Amino acid sequence: MGKMSVTAYKDGDFNSVSKPALELPVNPAKVKLTKGIRYAEDKQLGSLNGSNAYVRYRPETLYFECLFDITNAMEDDDETKPVHDMVDALEQRLYDYNTDAHRPSFVKVEYGDITFFGQLKTLETEYTLFDPDGIPLRAELKVTLTGYCSQKEEKSHFSKRSPDVSRLVTLKEGQTLAALCYEIYGDPLLVGQVARLNNLNGYRNIPAGTKILMPMLRKS
Repeated sequence: MGKMSVTAYKDGDFNSVSKPALELPVNPAKVKLTKGIRYAEDKQLGSLNGSNAYVRYRPETLYFECLFDITNAMEDDDETKPVHDMVDALEQRLYDYNTDAHRPSFVKVEYGDITFFGQLKTLETEYTLFDPDGIPLRAELKVTLTGYCSQKEEKSHFSKRSPDVSRLVTLKEGQTLAALCYEIYGDPLLVGQVARLNNLNGYRNIPAGTKILMPMLRKS
């Protein structure tokens, strides 16, 4: 298995590289990939937890721990970089402000069969060993990235009006909730489920401008 690499990008489509791939000197001691799903809680009085409706996928997270340590390097090894330089190179890709993108960079991490597209959530650096002059010789890093998918990429997977993706819709003047259910799901009889999941007292006479969560539902 090759070394983990971290590449910084200017854009969320991951087309324009701002910092080339950085290979970590030592592969991570721990790698954790987390996936999750968000559900709309059914708050109907007396309800248990069996009718919570799917809302959306939560962004994936990638967590890894790595060690920068030069205490085992040979004295004549010219390729060994100081620990603070290695930390700085990683921060340039994960944390530093990208003036072209007007935000921190988007990041691609590659390691074995893992390819993760995201952005930094937290970066924790702990220096655990120093030389007599206070120069760090060892640093332990803990990195958490949150997944990122551009709107263009998301739309390529889900149609805007697909019943397979949840969305927040603002009710228009003269529009009824039943009509909205017919437009999105093809079934106005789902209006009761949508009203209940939005904690509405009913589905008639809803004021224009009300924001309605339209979850993933199927015709029965």
